[in-house]
Amino acid sequence: MMTLKSTLCCGAAALALLAGGAWAEDLDIGIKAEISSADPHVLFGPNRNIGGQVYEPLFGTDNAQQPVPGLVETWELVEPTVYQFHLRPGVTFHDGKPLTTEDVKFSIERAKTLKASRTFATYLNDVKAVEIVDDLTFRIHTTQPSAILINNLTTFGIVSSAAAKDAAEQDFLSGKAAVGTGPYKWVEWVPGDHVTLEANDAYWGGAPEFEKLTYRFIANDSTRVAALLSGDVDVIDEVAPTLVARLKSEPGMQVFSGTSYMLNYVALNQHAEKNRYVTDQSGAPIPNPFLDVRVRQAVSLMLNRELISDRIMDGLATPAGQFVPEGMVGHFPELTPPAYDPQKARALLAEAGYPEGFNLTIHCTSDRYMNDAKVCQAMGQLLSAGGIKTQVQTLPGSTFFGRASNGGPNGEPEFAFFLVGFGAANGVADAALSALAMTYDEEAGTGANNRGRFSDPEVDRLANEAVVENDPAKREELLKAAETRALDEVAIVPVHFLSGVWAAREGLTVTPRTDVFTRASNITAQK
Repeated sequence: MMTLKSTLCCGAAALALLAGGAWAEDLDIGIKAEISSADPHVLFGPNRNIGGQVYEPLFGTDNAQQPVPGLVETWELVEPTVYQFHLRPGVTFHDGKPLTTEDVKFSIERAKTLKASRTFATYLNDVKAVEIVDDLTFRIHTTQPSAILINNLTTFGIVSSAAAKDAAEQDFLSGKAAVGTGPYKWVEWVPGDHVTLEANDAYWGGAPEFEKLTYRFIANDSTRVAALLSGDVDVIDEVAPTLVARLKSEPGMQVFSGTSYMLNYVALNQHAEKNRYVTDQSGAPIPNPFLDVRVRQAVSLMLNRELISDRIMDGLATPAGQFVPEGMVGHFPELTPPAYDPQKARALLAEAGYPEGFNLTIHCTSDRYMNDAKVCQAMGQLLSAGGIKTQVQTLPGSTFFGRASNGGPNGEPEFAFFLVGFGAANGVADAALSALAMTYDEEAGTGANNRGRFSDPEVDRLANEAVVENDPAKREELLKAAETRALDEVAIVPVHFLSGVWAAREGLTVTPRTDVFTRASNITAQK
């Protein structure tokens, strides 16, 4: 029997220590990005950040995104495509009902099939069926052997099958369907303002440290810092690089930072014959230049990643040349960021038939990622200097993501060149390859975030082979080949990995997480 008790012995203790004894204090947290949905099976980083404390996954993760025991205590491989799991006994939902395998089966099937702009289908692509053995034992049958099934089961929350049956967004928003097993209970979401959670004193890991959590949505970086300094909030996330020094100099303030999994990358439209955001010098439409790999390569060479990291991000970002940062499965030191080379970029443009360049409008969020609008402006200037006359449009995330995903003709992605982010929620590069570089296929569950619609059969083949290969050396070889091919063909243009930066009032300690979540479990009050 393969038991997480033995292989991840410290995990259960870590989860239990999240809670200790209840701390008679509320915690107000100022965060940059608002959730997009109250439904726990709508995939979005801020949703997982907050919702993951209400709806627990089958396996938890430590601060480095490595699986630890959670709702599942032990598991074993029955056959190459059959995995058997044993639930932790005595776990109850917020309404007092016991957690059973019926809830697990319902949650997996719902997370896999939910119709939404972003879902967990990528992470459940290999799940063929969920078989109930008894109330605490279930089996997952996969379509093929999976080297990352356990990692994938850390990504989505388990809901009550009774409360969530036929539930829509409003049911979760109102609290009717908002029934999980986590250390906190859902109270309310006031769009544009805050989400409130309250402690679940009956939590299987012990009562939480804080009695109430209030997440206040404060998109503006300076306003978020001002809220911390004034005492309106106790902790803030995504501290802007230009504000770090100020906070460090303020009495009673502390700053915490750590490596992040969040990749900021450029997606290029590789599916439309024409796009209204690309024109010739007179403003007339032209054939889509990004269908030519030489143009995509030229764009990548025009981006001075070192300059962006040093000057725009003040060192709080690491230039990227691949899908995941150092320390994660699927990172390869030899896949270095392309060197800034505007001369070679111009030569590639000329070779592709654009000696005078073209006109381009690029799009970015203004409130989702650290310094996103400033990075966008810097990219616009670099592209213009490289021969592509560029205009910049920044949009709030609430508008941007819908248009980036399906705002174009026939529900296709709208933009030509746009900056977005992706963090491998399961902690391995397979997730990034599947979501960003594999062919968009709703039925197969691949390309879920492939808004550029890049498609290459060789990338698909290599990535598919890597995910089923359990021999570590062979798997590493396949992952490297898949990533190299995708990067050579410029499936995406990696820009940088963000650092996670938090600030807190004196008396609170924030332990950085690679997924940059700000949860009660990584905030400790000095007593």
